[in-house]
Amino acid sequence: MRVQQQLTRVRQLRNQLVDAPLRQLEYARRGLVAGDVDVLLLGDSSTLSWSVRDTDRTLLPAMLAQRLGNVVSLNGPGFGAGIFAESLRILGTLKQRPKAVIVTLALRTSTATHICAHPIVGYPRSLNALARVPGARRPIRYIGRGGSRHTPEQMDAYLALPVHTRWSGESTIAEFRRQLKGTGLPPWPIELERLRFDYFHGELLLPDNAGLQVLTQLGKQLEEYGVPAVGVWSRPPIQRGEMHFPGEFEAHVRGQLKMQQDALAIGSSSLGPLLDVDLEDEDFEDSQNANEHYSFTGRVKVADAIADAVRSA
Repeated sequence: MRVQQQLTRVRQLRNQLVDAPLRQLEYARRGLVAGDVDVLLLGDSSTLSWSVRDTDRTLLPAMLAQRLGNVVSLNGPGFGAGIFAESLRILGTLKQRPKAVIVTLALRTSTATHICAHPIVGYPRSLNALARVPGARRPIRYIGRGGSRHTPEQMDAYLALPVHTRWSGESTIAEFRRQLKGTGLPPWPIELERLRFDYFHGELLLPDNAGLQVLTQLGKQLEEYGVPAVGVWSRPPIQRGEMHFPGEFEAHVRGQLKMQQDALAIGSSSLGPLLDVDLEDEDFEDSQNANEHYSFTGRVKVADAIADAVRSA
């Protein structure tokens, strides 16, 4: 227990000192300058997921490398349109380009309050630091910039934020988290699992959501970057969602998807619809947890579909 506590403290200190998006951006910059990048992968946590059921835990970036050549990833939990747009703006100042760009987008990482407003996985400090980077012609400093530092007051303000979801109506982040905190790993009581799906995917996406403008900016940056790009919808476990909200869940998330694709299309006329890979419950890490995280079979399906799309782009 003491060793685990020490490791946790070390990780927390590292995350406070070393900014993850900036660090990965610098590695991508180095790879591009060296001419050692075939594909640039801009990814959310679906690119880092595996299941305890897996006998093969090869992650999505490595699977794509097996199919497409050298893949350099800029990916992490909560990574969304803001980080991707800024990264492309910065890397676009280099003359070197990959052969293709892949972007995986979970709907909630770009527009949902519980992620975008979070003082850690919303990456407010990282986004501010990225905005101050003029370009990629010089090494990008990632130590002592950005990071996951936040104050108790910032967390309290986050928890007090109002959220309106389709199935719970008006609530707050704090009220959702109060009901979900300390519940451990699945299986959960059915009402708790239902609440988790509503918290993760049920928030109503309104036309004035600031994330839609950021998605348009991402589309613009992809267009200006000038290489073939494949966008991928990081699909949630729709079958399980439909079990909780029959005849409603899939229509709801696809309605959100259309709004986000429309926002991307304003910025890019060539990106096309996000790739929608057909997945079953067994293709997820655990469909009960409502995450866009995939098992080995799911990762293979996604990797194959992405590779086919890149080759035909």
